Amino acid sequence: MFSVYLVPKSGGSRAAAVAAWGAWLALLAGLVAYGVLGTKLFVLSTLGTVFMYVILTQAWNLIGGYGGYLNFGLVTFFGIGAYASGILFHYFELSPFMTAPVAGLAAGIAGLAIGIPTLRLRGAYFALVTMIITFAVQILALNLAITQGALGIYLPRLPLSPLAVERLFYFVFLGLAVLVTAFVYAVEHSNVGWALVAIREDEDAAEIVGVRTVEIKWAVNTISCFIAGVVGGLYAQRIAYIEPTGTFSFDISLNVVLMAVIGGAGTWQGPLIGAPIVLLVADALRVTVTSEVNRVIFSLIVIVIALFVPGGVMGLVQRRWRARAIAKDAPSGVPAP
Repeated sequence: MFSVYLVPKSGGSRAAAVAAWGAWLALLAGLVAYGVLGTKLFVLSTLGTVFMYVILTQAWNLIGGYGGYLNFGLVTFFGIGAYASGILFHYFELSPFMTAPVAGLAAGIAGLAIGIPTLRLRGAYFALVTMIITFAVQILALNLAITQGALGIYLPRLPLSPLAVERLFYFVFLGLAVLVTAFVYAVEHSNVGWALVAIREDEDAAEIVGVRTVEIKWAVNTISCFIAGVVGGLYAQRIAYIEPTGTFSFDISLNVVLMAVIGGAGTWQGPLIGAPIVLLVADALRVTVTSEVNRVIFSLIVIVIALFVPGGVMGLVQRRWRARAIAKDAPSGVPAP
């Protein structure tokens, strides 16, 4: 079911692909070096948050980008993971570093249970239901005794200096971002990736030609929720306090969708581009305009991208690669189409 094809996609030369991989590896080496040598707490914290959102956006990208199911409820499973780790610490004193996989498992099981009925919906109906589920789970967390309601759950801060804590999570999230991105790359170049694209383009036709659409959607959605849950469990330890309003904030889901759309949904590079753009622009706007104006600006950005740059930044890059490849292969004197 899951065989990987390492053949480059059409539209780019081998030299361009080597150059692109070299640039990504150089960037990774630079980030590792800064994590070791950097001493600015704010920069380490900001980059750690960027890496965290890269992971979440890659998780969303599996079903939202490749599969075409617009999910506005990823924060539901992020929050379930955070609360799973928080509850395990509060009642059993188990470190979130140990229980992050358990948090991911809890989120994955919840994702499968919710996905079985909801993934039968399509388009706006699916998007709306995912939003409603987020608000419903938030209300549930506010009223359950085990979650301590609005009081929230406090976790102990690590016995390290603030700089050491940020450096630790910098590398934790950077390592996970690399692993999850590699996984998404493998999915994109596998028969599962092609099946997801077929579902996105025409699900009924995909079923007719033999794609097991239901099983693939359930499996990929469960993996996506598992990843979000692991990140949520680690996030609980990072901030040392979780409560329903902030942990299940719809802004997290909205940011993830914006990052995917701006960077290029349905590509493994998209989240790597979109996450830093959205977070850095948001930080710049936060100190200059109100939150309401901030949302208006981001809405306008998404509209402009949808109208003039469909496919986001990576869509524009891929079209240029294809144009160059066509021009290179065209006979001399014949204009490229």
